[in-house]
Amino acid sequence: MGSNKYTVMFIPESESGTTSYHLSKNLFLIIISVIIMVIVCGLAVMFYFVPKISDYASIKERHDTFVSERMKVIELTRDLERIRQMDDLVRSSLGTTLDIDSRPELVDSVSGIYELPKRKVSYIENIPSVPPIRGYITQTPSREGLFIRDAHNGIDIVAKEGEPILAAASGVVVFSGWTYEFGNMTILYHGDDYFTHYGHNKQNLKNQLDIVNRGDVIALVGNTGISSGPHLHFEIWHEFVAVDPLIYFPEYKTFDLTSSNE
Repeated sequence: MGSNKYTVMFIPESESGTTSYHLSKNLFLIIISVIIMVIVCGLAVMFYFVPKISDYASIKERHDTFVSERMKVIELTRDLERIRQMDDLVRSSLGTTLDIDSRPELVDSVSGIYELPKRKVSYIENIPSVPPIRGYITQTPSREGLFIRDAHNGIDIVAKEGEPILAAASGVVVFSGWTYEFGNMTILYHGDDYFTHYGHNKQNLKNQLDIVNRGDVIALVGNTGISSGPHLHFEIWHEFVAVDPLIYFPEYKTFDLTSSNE
């Protein structure tokens, strides 16, 4: 009759102090079965979750790509919406008063004088050429933000509150009022698809549809809207695209306090 017990012995290399354990046959079989089940379960878990981990990495990569592309779409949508609003603003403000969409009649080909309805405007004077104020540049055009790419389409010029703001070029006032971001704001249209924006004003001195000459005082430096101190937010737009005002006024680079000028 066979034995119902198994003996497990642990023999050290020195062959001294041998330890032995006596196990019943049933207990031994249970232990072996448990070990086999643990190994099988471990292999099953590994084969099941390893592909899942790989799929997760792939899904995360696609998600990051989608988020990046989505942010680009949002930025383009915002730019297109701003262009549409500006176009609607010009058309609703001037479309029934001044015929700025029709081709002007050339009066003097030497001096570049064109005739618009009821007035004469110099084609040369519509290009921004007069610095709106004197001061230090604290922010330049940028499209980068911490979490969201937020466009800053102009320059911020620090000046004393109440300082006069000059029209950078001759034109007509297409907007003079309040905006949430820029507070009191004035927008001038200069012809040839040139616009200039003047924001955070303490007071706007010109009204919508007023005609201004280059160098005229149109507003006072203020701290209205979303602003941390008295300054002028100045933008130049040409053909509905924001351009860097420093291109037109390189003298401001001497007073640029931003990190990009260090």
